[in-house]
Amino acid sequence: MPPVVSSLSSYFGERPLEVRLFDADEERLDLMDRFARHCFQFTKATHDVLYRPNHEEAVEGVDRIVLMVGRNCARKFMRVKYSGTSTQDDVMISSTITALLANAPPEADILSLERKSVKIPVSFFRRMDWPGEKPDEDLRWLPHQILRWIKAEETIYKFVDAEENSPFKSWLDDPNAAELVVNRSVDQ
Repeated sequence: MPPVVSSLSSYFGERPLEVRLFDADEERLDLMDRFARHCFQFTKATHDVLYRPNHEEAVEGVDRIVLMVGRNCARKFMRVKYSGTSTQDDVMISSTITALLANAPPEADILSLERKSVKIPVSFFRRMDWPGEKPDEDLRWLPHQILRWIKAEETIYKFVDAEENSPFKSWLDDPNAAELVVNRSVDQ
């Protein structure tokens, strides 16, 4: 989620955004909420950040949904222990996405940042191979780095600047900037 938040922090479209964050792991949700507020304050973005521990509230009445469900979120959401294989993780993530999208408005534009192996249970959606999957060892340091940025022990400038021209921002301006996927395996 940090690259998405970073991209949003330097996005100044026609009007400010209402950004709703959901994660089944409330500790990570709190960290991302604090991180988003820090990034938006740093860039002077006037977007609203809404912390939503309830997945139904997170998608209620939204125009766009960005899917980035990690293994940890899926395990917490599904209340299962570590599965061990990426195939099992993909099934668990897909099941979590199914539950998350159950209350989403049918007209919401959905962007998946998931691996192609994760099944998205809607008739059509958009997808993007961005920001790319990081190895687990690269992710272990991230919460600590985010806390250093929030506490202003280190500047966040380089991280925000790195996402200045992200393809995600192109999707914000024009949903057609992401690949359209027609999912024929889903009953309409």
